[in-house]
Amino acid sequence: MKKRFAFVALQSIAIVAIAAVIAFSPAIAARQSVKADTTTTVPTPSVSVTGTGKITVKPTIARISFGVFTHNETANGAQTANDAVMAKITAALKAAGISEDDIQTTSYSLQPRWVWDKTNEKNIQSGYDMNHNVTVTVRAIKDAGKTVSLIADNGANTVDGVSFDVDDTTLEQTKLAALDLAMANARKRADVVAKAAGRTITSVQTVNVNENSYIAYPMYKAADTAVSGAGAAPVEAGTMDILMSVSVTYLF
Repeated sequence: MKKRFAFVALQSIAIVAIAAVIAFSPAIAARQSVKADTTTTVPTPSVSVTGTGKITVKPTIARISFGVFTHNETANGAQTANDAVMAKITAALKAAGISEDDIQTTSYSLQPRWVWDKTNEKNIQSGYDMNHNVTVTVRAIKDAGKTVSLIADNGANTVDGVSFDVDDTTLEQTKLAALDLAMANARKRADVVAKAAGRTITSVQTVNVNENSYIAYPMYKAADTAVSGAGAAPVEAGTMDILMSVSVTYLF
């Protein structure tokens, strides 16, 4: 009887021990899992810099902005008179070798003119104003001055000025060259930082190209003598800067 009781007691102890192991196993696993999650990865050192590139070029084209203003008692009269003058100017430009594709209307408006009537103390309509503004592209810089005079001589009563630019092909080629300079400038800056940190640049992580607007200057303002048709106005195109910049992150 005693032996049987001892055997049962041993069985009970074994069951309790097994239950204890099962109960503590999740806790042990959880502690092990938490320990694994606390492991961190050391990031690769990097440096972010900005590089710039600038190339100065001579403009290859000129753009002349001008307009025709007319006033008439009727809308049709103002428009008809304006169209006649603009047709004359356009014909003269084409005869001088300007392509039709290089003559572009930038604004076209017809509106009533209102004046204050002191006697009746109210606004009254006094005919119509017609404005037609055009930009013409001159692809030979040397012809810009005489083109201004040609426009004025054929009836334009507003000549806003001449701006200078480069053609699309030249602009794209120059942008690529300026971009190359910008990348070289960025690498030089990164090398200085890496050297100061006792390291060496190993690779490029990211590159962002910033499409900066190029600077065109100067702008020629048509002189009064040119508008009145007193001969070709002297025009100097000067130079313009093409600017590009990049933001680069290097690993070292």
